[in-house]
Amino acid sequence: MSLEQPPPARRASDRDREEAASVVQEAHGDGRLDFEELDQRLTQVYAAKTEIELRAATADLVPAEPTSGTDLTIRAKHSSQKREGAWQVPARVVALAEHSSMKLDFTDAVVRRPEVHVDAQLKHSSMTVIVPQGWVVNIDEIDVTGSSTNNKTGPAGRDGVRLIISGQAKWSSVTVRHPRKRRWWWPFYSK
Repeated sequence: MSLEQPPPARRASDRDREEAASVVQEAHGDGRLDFEELDQRLTQVYAAKTEIELRAATADLVPAEPTSGTDLTIRAKHSSQKREGAWQVPARVVALAEHSSMKLDFTDAVVRRPEVHVDAQLKHSSMTVIVPQGWVVNIDEIDVTGSSTNNKTGPAGRDGVRLIISGQAKWSSVTVRHPRKRRWWWPFYSK
């Protein structure tokens, strides 16, 4: 039994609250919420202390993405590819890398689906996937030849996004982890 406490949820900023409030107001304008629900949701949004509380207030209000063109293909050959920041995550991401390095950072990404599939086709490459706390990660469907896979994520949350990584890794490495903790004494922070 571990005595270590789970890390606290990330605190919500005023900007996060304003974005969540605009989602709620847009849903009211579309007729998805009546006045009473609008009032309840806005109260919940402005009282939220963490990002998880904001997501709970707007989870069922995010408009569905169109089903066509929901694949994102990332290619790298003798180079490096990164996806980080507030990038839009489709239902399926195809990662093609040959003699390259690839980094997919989902911590600030816009994920509107409960499940994301990553199809990794790696040859003499490395792929690092960074996920927020609470995500459910499955890397058991990767066909490995002379390669390594490493899932360093913590316990899964009830409402976390499910990330499934499949494909082939030939003489490559796949690592899935949470963001590194920022230390005050280290000036060069990298997730």
